[in-house]
Amino acid sequence: MSILRSVVASIRVGWYREFNWTNPFLGFSMRTVGPLAGVISASTVYFVGASAAARFKPDQLAFILIGAALYAHVAAYSWVPTLAIAEGKWTYVFPQVYISPHSSLPYLTGRTLASFASSTLTVIVSLVLSFYILSSIFHTKIPFVVTPLSISLLFLAMLVNVLAALGLGLLLSAYALFATKFEWALPTYVAGLLMVFSEALFSVSLLGPFFAIANILPFTEFMRASRQAMIQGGTVYSYFSYLGLAALGGIVFLALGYLAFRYAENRARRLGVIDKKTA
Repeated sequence: MSILRSVVASIRVGWYREFNWTNPFLGFSMRTVGPLAGVISASTVYFVGASAAARFKPDQLAFILIGAALYAHVAAYSWVPTLAIAEGKWTYVFPQVYISPHSSLPYLTGRTLASFASSTLTVIVSLVLSFYILSSIFHTKIPFVVTPLSISLLFLAMLVNVLAALGLGLLLSAYALFATKFEWALPTYVAGLLMVFSEALFSVSLLGPFFAIANILPFTEFMRASRQAMIQGGTVYSYFSYLGLAALGGIVFLALGYLAFRYAENRARRLGVIDKKTA
């Protein structure tokens, strides 16, 4: 019960932190701008290029629209554990959590779940707005399936992906415990790789020899399951196949992240490096 209370308290702290301790409506509006701009930019680039080559396809536009929105969603909350440690070390918040006799995992988990909740709201809003904006600009029918069932399946896929995202966050956090430089930049580098290897904007079949690696990532399976739910032509069988693979890969990522973080945390306690700020 003490762990659960810690997680709930951390969710509340993370929720306010996500909105920069300001009015929730204002914070929510500001957080929506980034994903919305990213989705519209990616879709516009495709529309201009494909139209110039006379190869524009509405289903490909839907593919990019879903991928860009969900990539922004994953990138928004999977880096939270790393950033929570980095910012906490500089503001003397994390050392107060760290010196307790318990693990800091509940704190980082709560922060991640709070960011997941807020980014889920923003990505849904940005996805809806970009759908209507792009439909008006491009004067084309984007083959989306918008029903209570499809929305429920999309949300289920987003929930399953929390396993892999939290596992990735803990893996990066294991490094952030010891890092005194570049811990802020590491999520950005990994985000760039994830955009390429998760089938966010294009099929991983274009990656050549790296196809096998990208094809088994849980983030790739999450993208595929989400598209099966939201784009016309998807099947229930394919959706649950991709979702099962995403869940299995997520469990593996979470287990690796947990083991790596606990080892790094115990070692960092022994070495006393948590409040070290210079190399």
